[in-house]
Amino acid sequence: MEYKDYVIGIDIGGTNIRIGMVDKEGELYNFIIQSSSFLSNPNTSVSMLKKYINDYISKYSIGKLLAIAIGFPSTISKDKKIVYSTPNLTGFNNINIVDNFENDFKVPVFIDKDVNYLLKWDIRNKKINDKEIIIGFYIGTGYGNAICINGNFLSGKNGVAGELGHIPVLGGKDICGCGNEGCMEIYASGKKLSQIKDKYFPKTEISNIFLEHADSKYIKKFIDNISIPVATEVNIFDPDVIIVGGGVLQMKGFPFDEFERCLYRHLRKPYPAENIEILYSEQNQISGILGAAYCAHESIGSIL
Repeated sequence: MEYKDYVIGIDIGGTNIRIGMVDKEGELYNFIIQSSSFLSNPNTSVSMLKKYINDYISKYSIGKLLAIAIGFPSTISKDKKIVYSTPNLTGFNNINIVDNFENDFKVPVFIDKDVNYLLKWDIRNKKINDKEIIIGFYIGTGYGNAICINGNFLSGKNGVAGELGHIPVLGGKDICGCGNEGCMEIYASGKKLSQIKDKYFPKTEISNIFLEHADSKYIKKFIDNISIPVATEVNIFDPDVIIVGGGVLQMKGFPFDEFERCLYRHLRKPYPAENIEILYSEQNQISGILGAAYCAHESIGSIL
């Protein structure tokens, strides 16, 4: 194979980790997806991630490594160096990943919220004009959200804007992984869907829950729950387009029509309800890798 300059893109989720090598032309090589459970021990999370990357490079390198970009399911500091909080992988909390990893790998290292990389790729892949208000909603293990305004991602004073999964639900008393009571993603996420399955449909494979039980009142309530944060943010921002994706929507038989009915019911009338543009993220496992890699190439000037 021809020698290639490449960056490594990594998409870390609460359930899986995805990794790949992406050259300057945007070609993806050596894609791997596996459980992220090996990162769950808080005492070894950082060292295990370093070892994982080192082993991957040793086995698959296609040429010169230019940079590494990692998306975390986390809040990230405004300077994009420190992982503040990762409820599902607490070993990364309050760790300066960038300085730590740059010291070891001797290349530029970039980190961001995983959903920012996902939305970045969706905007590029779908050829959306980024000089607009574009909002991404990615429902997987948690409830991810990214907001792009005139080509810039909203980060806020501390870098933690867009924590839509952690808006409080009126009357909610359950404790979230972040430590607060009643966060939305307790009731509207892949974790909640697994709880519904275990409680009401124990004989059903989780992958078939929509195929077999989409008409159940429990599933309909869940679909309504995941539409509420979308409607909330659309009512605030009146965006030009929204992109909805994530592992939950990628499941077989996901009831898109029911989701859109619920969303419309919660949107302000007549606008934005009457002309909201909804796009759905590509249903694959590589978007986060490609988005991370694209941002890395862009940052170091080896633009795709």
